[in-house]
Amino acid sequence: MQNIISIGDKLDMELLIQGEPETDAQKRRVFNCRIMDMPDGNVMRITMPFYEGRLVPLEIGTQYRISTYAQKGIYEGDFVVINRLKDGNLFMADMELQGSLKKVQRREYYRYGCRLEAMYRLITSREAIEIAPEELDMQEWRKAIILDISGGGIRMVSEYKETSPVLIQMRFTLPIQDQTQEFLPYGNLLSSAPNENNPMIQEHHVMFAQLGEKEREQIIRYIFEDERRKILKNKGLE
Repeated sequence: MQNIISIGDKLDMELLIQGEPETDAQKRRVFNCRIMDMPDGNVMRITMPFYEGRLVPLEIGTQYRISTYAQKGIYEGDFVVINRLKDGNLFMADMELQGSLKKVQRREYYRYGCRLEAMYRLITSREAIEIAPEELDMQEWRKAIILDISGGGIRMVSEYKETSPVLIQMRFTLPIQDQTQEFLPYGNLLSSAPNENNPMIQEHHVMFAQLGEKEREQIIRYIFEDERRKILKNKGLE
């Protein structure tokens, strides 16, 4: 476990009932916490979570399904509370892993709704190989707004009607781990049609092409972090 997750990683956790999460959406609760220590190979020490501004005292013997975005991706596992402790004003719990951590891909092609400024340009396959980084600002870029994004592609709108399919290059930034990172991925624009809500603008569906695994993981990390931030904001914890 220690070669996958590490101290400081953020966690999402939910109570298990007879080994499974709550199926009633109205009763389902997802808590947020952080790893403070790893005293043993299968044990991690976490902060007691808060929910709606109140401390959630984890009971010894209860089971939780915990997921985290580690450096190597999103992992998930079942844990049981084996100890509770306090250090000053900080309440913590020791969680023992039951079985093994499993890498999950549920967010890789999960379409995450957003609103991000972007640009794109029409290119040829030859340009995709030969364009030099210093020549990027000299290209003819078209403005767009990204409406949703995933590890597999984006949906965006612009004022331009494009003939599809066509190869394009996109240009946008994402806030990841308190830093702004620029992305310049290539993609196949698969369709271009009037937007249902506003026929005056065109909606484009783009599938990433030649996207490296590192870039894909960074996009998935953005989705994970931004989704968490919105949840905390809605709970009044941010």
